[in-house]
Amino acid sequence: MIEIEMKLKKYLIGQPSIVINEDETMEDSIEVLDARNDVKYGYIEVTDDKELTNINIDFDRLVENNDVELESLEELGMDEILHITESFVKDFGREAVQFSNFSEIGEGEYLVVYEAIDKKLKLPLPNSGAVIEINSYGTITAATIFQEYYQLTYPKVEVTEAEAREILCKETLVELGIEENEEQGEFELVYQPIRDYIGVTVGGEVQKASQLFSESKLEQFAVTPVQVTKALPKLLGATDQYVLREEEGNLYWYDAEELDANGEEAEAVIEVLHFDDAGANYESNVEWDTEVKTELPFEQLKENAMQFLEIIAGDIHYKYMLEEQSTSNDDTEEFDDDTDEDFFNVDEYDEDEHEDEHEDEPTIMFTFIPFFHEYKLDKYSVLIEVGIHTGIIRSCLYSALNMEAIRGVNTTPLITLEEADAIYKQSLQMKLSRFEEIDEDDEMTIYSLNYSINVLSENGVVDKINATTGEVTYTESDFVRG
Repeated sequence: MIEIEMKLKKYLIGQPSIVINEDETMEDSIEVLDARNDVKYGYIEVTDDKELTNINIDFDRLVENNDVELESLEELGMDEILHITESFVKDFGREAVQFSNFSEIGEGEYLVVYEAIDKKLKLPLPNSGAVIEINSYGTITAATIFQEYYQLTYPKVEVTEAEAREILCKETLVELGIEENEEQGEFELVYQPIRDYIGVTVGGEVQKASQLFSESKLEQFAVTPVQVTKALPKLLGATDQYVLREEEGNLYWYDAEELDANGEEAEAVIEVLHFDDAGANYESNVEWDTEVKTELPFEQLKENAMQFLEIIAGDIHYKYMLEEQSTSNDDTEEFDDDTDEDFFNVDEYDEDEHEDEHEDEPTIMFTFIPFFHEYKLDKYSVLIEVGIHTGIIRSCLYSALNMEAIRGVNTTPLITLEEADAIYKQSLQMKLSRFEEIDEDDEMTIYSLNYSINVLSENGVVDKINATTGEVTYTESDFVRG
């Protein structure tokens, strides 16, 4: 770890002396501390061979603890930033990689991607090098370094790029949907690319994500009117032992004893963080009895999720449909809507894994998708995690839905599907690429070949086509150095 410490400090503002705290109780992450006063700057993750795989650094804490005045520092240009990230991948990467792209993800914050290269075909390998977040002061605030070994396959190439394009263009590649025009602040009927299409195999077969990843289309069910019988604090697990405080419009519940003992250093157990007037993020870390091995009935968990959403959104039976449920914890299994049987086999329950009283509770995820007529509004979907033992709402990210604005959308397109499809295909190109195959044994990444979709114009990537005017909206393409 000393070698990682010496290398890592070079990429932190002020280059502080740091120590890597290898705490055996922390399986997944290792703390990065200031060597002088144990201030925590963030964490790293490493492989069994002590190769760095992830870092996450709190830049504000770095600045505060090292007496750095940002106003006196000159912000770096792109070439200087790339010089730093290239040095970083040389220090921590497993093999030589090549710069892939550079994009601005926030004011003074950038994302830089490096990839390994198939030397024979000169093709980049996705998820093979490093993804780095760096700011304009040259501090790397987050990074993922891919250290896995991989295998390249060379299937016979039976079609050309032009033939692959012709094959794909036989398909309809756009569909109607409703999206918000953020610049105008209103909703509109648009044609969107069908995201399921990936490309064409080198053997001439159309590839879809749903086929490649064996995904089945999830069914949606109508939401019945909800009668609220529980208060929001109760659904979040707040009891009399917790103290509620409001700070800058956000709500925090603290354990009363911890608050008395630690004062301002106490950590909130429940947080409701409001962002402008459009939504909120809910999170509950209320402790649960890990000795309890029984699960609450499915209908009770669903009812808690529905009551919670009814409280924060209102009239959810008019706005949302409930998607088939899936679990978000390996200890749980998908379960049938008509059964209240246990979600996992009690006989296989490993008590050693449940000794830590602060262990996260297994949860089930309920997904509520808003609809207007037959159109999904996926961007406003609400995901609610419910603890299967306690019924507590463990997390929810909610974005408010302006149904009045949506009801004003004219759902009769003036541009036909065929016209929009032709507009989209004008800039459609196919590009020979490497893609990751699914390895059932998950022992090694295997890269095969296909022709991937490359819908790129001089304005960027086609994002949507207005169904009334035919106006094309593009998403800006990242800066790419060839």
